[in-house]
Amino acid sequence: MKIYLLSPESVPMNQVLFPTFEKTFRERGHEFVSRIQDCDVVFFDLHTRIADYNQDDIDFVRHFLISLITFDEWDRGGMSSEVWPHPLTEQQKDVFWYNGDRKFVNFCRLFDKTQPRPSYLYPYEKPILFEEPIHTPDELFNREFDIVWIANTAPQREALAKALIEEPRLKCNIILGATKIPYHDWIAEHRKGKLFISCSAGGYSNECVQSLFSVSGHLRERTDQLLANPFTDLVNCIETDAPPTKEDLDKIVEVVGNKRKLYNIYLNGYNHVKKYYSEEYMADYVLDILAKNYI
Repeated sequence: MKIYLLSPESVPMNQVLFPTFEKTFRERGHEFVSRIQDCDVVFFDLHTRIADYNQDDIDFVRHFLISLITFDEWDRGGMSSEVWPHPLTEQQKDVFWYNGDRKFVNFCRLFDKTQPRPSYLYPYEKPILFEEPIHTPDELFNREFDIVWIANTAPQREALAKALIEEPRLKCNIILGATKIPYHDWIAEHRKGKLFISCSAGGYSNECVQSLFSVSGHLRERTDQLLANPFTDLVNCIETDAPPTKEDLDKIVEVVGNKRKLYNIYLNGYNHVKKYYSEEYMADYVLDILAKNYI
């Protein structure tokens, strides 16, 4: 397979998308080409809706029936009225709606599983962004806080934070909407807690899982996001509504007070992310789906 990477010209290439595929793809015998005229497959990056692509490349895709694989990270979640694949720029519309008899596969990172979707749409996730050595049960259980959460603000985040802070059985360090701190300082602060939180800020997910899975256990907001490999409540995460129900709060309190349960959830979550969020797995996942679609 000869692959051409089609990204907007005016913004940097998405470094946690195409570059993460390259090593595994080459090992599997595939090739990346620098001219669209030399490819048989185009990987089309849809992560932005504001930047322009090379118009000659857009025209080439429109007029030749090469296989087209799109990757969409547009943030359309619980606070968005947009339905996939919208919104699209005029150039993206040109590519999307002039498919003819071409082979066409879409990967979408933030898709509502309750919505109808075409058979050629598949979920994908970003790969691991940060990892450290796994912690011991005692080190995790004896931390200063039950929950540490430093993040941007959003309505559902505020609702969840308020309930957790007001729960007298929990010791929390939660700061929403503060000035952004350096990444490794952010990691270090979360290392003080037994649990980190993954909660949306308009979309269905954030990148906390990819950054904090090895740091602490995973408290996860329930969402309708479509995932290829979903998490499981009380197996590799703790799931909660935002705001949490009384049952959710009781469950959280029970886990952070039980060293064995806490560590099992942490360890299972660690293994889940290591397996399904590695760069090699994500590249093989894409290749497997393309093979199923005879690409």
